[in-house]
Amino acid sequence: MAFYRDRQLTHLASSVSLFAITIGFVVGQSATQISLAAPNIGNGVGASTVSALFTALKSKFAFTYTANGSGAGLKAFFTQTPPAGTPRPLTFAASDDPVAGTEKVTGGRGYVQVPVVSVGITLAFNNTSGLPAGLKLSRASYCGILNGSIKNWNDRSISADNGRQIALNLPIKVVRRADSSGSTFVLSSHLNAACKTPGVPAANVWKGGVGTTVNWTSTFLSATGGGKVGDVIASTKGAIGYVDNATRLTKKLPAALLLNKAGKYIAVSPASITAAIKDGTVVTYGTNKQLTRIDNLTDPKSAGAYPISGATYFLYYSDLDFKGFITAAKGLAPSLGYGSVP
Repeated sequence: MAFYRDRQLTHLASSVSLFAITIGFVVGQSATQISLAAPNIGNGVGASTVSALFTALKSKFAFTYTANGSGAGLKAFFTQTPPAGTPRPLTFAASDDPVAGTEKVTGGRGYVQVPVVSVGITLAFNNTSGLPAGLKLSRASYCGILNGSIKNWNDRSISADNGRQIALNLPIKVVRRADSSGSTFVLSSHLNAACKTPGVPAANVWKGGVGTTVNWTSTFLSATGGGKVGDVIASTKGAIGYVDNATRLTKKLPAALLLNKAGKYIAVSPASITAAIKDGTVVTYGTNKQLTRIDNLTDPKSAGAYPISGATYFLYYSDLDFKGFITAAKGLAPSLGYGSVP
């Protein structure tokens, strides 16, 4: 009897082990199946400002994204012609510059535009140049730097901004976008407003225009894409350039505190970007009111607002469902350095 009972127990233990292995295999298989079954939303193009966000979203959704700049991305979206290396179907685009509303998709397909996150366009600088981590730039200073009239870090305007603690004899090397860029649109829109205000010397008044491409000083360095601009800043002593906050954080670059319209030096953060966006006005437009943009963002007035802020817009064809993707993007945004939108 004892022998029989021992054999029963041995058989039971083996059965339990086999059951556990089987369950483990099924659970493992289900996890794999769930991973493989991540919603496929197609392929997107456009703004480099949301590269960090879209990289994070790839853990939840199946898609590719080509950060070829807002201008090229919108062109590809409306003509339904993906750039080289981007697979079909092309289903969405991202832009920091809202569409006019008169654009048509080749073939007549309808589309939607919605602001998904807000971005701060930072003035990031090289951290091996001897500049303080808390570098402050007044409007006179950053307008002069970007207009090309302030050429050295020992300029008295920059020194005055920082309690006359900067006496660094080092040429300023401005790095700007070479491609058609929504970041350039957000920056130039701000410069066109802020660099014509009292306290900005005539030599520092912005003259480059407004758009995704503008007239830059010929001696400035240039790179295609926000990530490449960040790389040039990181590798060039004395460099300063404009990149969105998420890219700046990825590249581990310091950013200047900028004097805003309320007279406060503000550091870029999700909170200060969101404060700027709250000063804007939400507008719906287009033939069927299917487009949304946020106006009046060129020079936000709130005391806590980061001055160079804008919304990043997500465009997709109206016969597709991107609600889950947009919800997930909004949830991830603050942890990556983006602000929220209304």
